Amino acid sequence: MGMEAVKVSDSLISRDRTVNRRKSCEVHYHDEHELYYMQEGRTTYFIDNEIFGVEKGDFVFVPRGILHRTDSGDCRKNTRILLNFPDDVFDGKAGALYQALCAQPVFGVSEDRLLELEGLFWKIEREYKGQGAYGEILTYSYITELLALLCRCRRQKKPGIQESDRIIYEITSYIGENYGQDISLQKIARSFSISESYLSRKFKAVTGIGLNRYITYVRMSNAEKFLRRGGMSVARTAVICGYNDTNYFSMVFKRIHGVTPFRMVRNGEDAAAGKKAGEV
Repeated sequence: MGMEAVKVSDSLISRDRTVNRRKSCEVHYHDEHELYYMQEGRTTYFIDNEIFGVEKGDFVFVPRGILHRTDSGDCRKNTRILLNFPDDVFDGKAGALYQALCAQPVFGVSEDRLLELEGLFWKIEREYKGQGAYGEILTYSYITELLALLCRCRRQKKPGIQESDRIIYEITSYIGENYGQDISLQKIARSFSISESYLSRKFKAVTGIGLNRYITYVRMSNAEKFLRRGGMSVARTAVICGYNDTNYFSMVFKRIHGVTPFRMVRNGEDAAAGKKAGEV
């Protein structure tokens, strides 16, 4: 089965509560940034090449374009709030918030601040769904306030991965560092002194996708970053991301991202030209 584009478009804010069933989703990405708040329950959060244990009261920030997935495992009662917002929220001085959130994407806050933060989610939802004057301005203002307060009062959180899953965390880190090399199920199993069958089963149980598919996603995620950044040809990007055949690289890239790498290069050049023209 060929891989399809995994981009997902969500409304600005959504709430979800699950009872008596496992809550999971496929690996996907957004054109918007994502803020996830776990009101009740726990889940495993897979972000790019890292895995985090997320519990009640935790927040997760996922930058736009980053592959991610959640899986509640044996926890059958979860309540979460999801906020998807555009890049221009970080315009101007708010850009410092983006850097801070990227540096620590999973974090908790003290319980005495949760009611205040939850109140801001309600204000965002009210303005987003309402028809009041200046609603969009207020919505952006509340989102910025929420992010600023989170950066101010957050506390460090350890990954919280179960010891039995730690080897998979080590393997995803290994893939993140070596995705440009000739890596495969067989080579990774040898490197970590485990059987191929165990690695295949365990990796899918923890991350929700097969190892080879995960390697492809990591390569394609990094390829997109290189091409958006500009200054690198498609052929060079293919080699850096582990592909010697540019045509095959382009085919896989389009299946994942929905556009050819050449189109992404042109879009990046057009955006850079527009920015330069605006500065003149």
